[in-house]
Amino acid sequence: MRVQMGVKNQECDDGETNLGMDWWDDPRNYTCYHPDRKFIAKESRSVLSCDDVPPNHSPKHFCMDKELTYPELLPTFADHRPIWPVFGEYKFVPVQRWLHNIEHGAVVMLYHPCTHHTLVHKLRKLVTGCIRKHIITPYHLTEDKPLALVAWGCRLEMTEVNEQEVIDFIRRRGLKGPEGDYPKEGQYTHELVKKSSYTIRF
Repeated sequence: MRVQMGVKNQECDDGETNLGMDWWDDPRNYTCYHPDRKFIAKESRSVLSCDDVPPNHSPKHFCMDKELTYPELLPTFADHRPIWPVFGEYKFVPVQRWLHNIEHGAVVMLYHPCTHHTLVHKLRKLVTGCIRKHIITPYHLTEDKPLALVAWGCRLEMTEVNEQEVIDFIRRRGLKGPEGDYPKEGQYTHELVKKSSYTIRF
């Protein structure tokens, strides 16, 4: 039976029940345990990589009784949960959720919890100023590339924030995906810090 997306169903997924299947407030996902050595900008080439998404590929939706794991650190398309997060910034949101936002054209900003706040702020400002459909969350990236942007089919891994590179990625990759023009807002709000607001850049 096909799982209906965007419709809260306690027996399948209502965005509130059985969240521990993916994540339930484990501080290891958003805490820097080495605050004395925050990652700062280093001159290092960013890495843009794109996957071969099969034509007309449409990911499947799985209820909260099924574990979802991924072979890649940064998947750019994959099966996910039916209820997707409200666009905005989170204390933490699991990959099983934000993958659905990517299908809807979002750009996801990820940062290692130990990334220096000035880098996070610079990237956040660009993302929030460029596209309404965004998700911002800490994520256990590598120390070598503690920042990343993910959109449908592509990822950009970074050590520093190059403004033009970030803007180009969002312009070229944002609002793509099978449902990139789907206007409906998400319903998952667990640990939402700030909801996305309207942007006029593009």
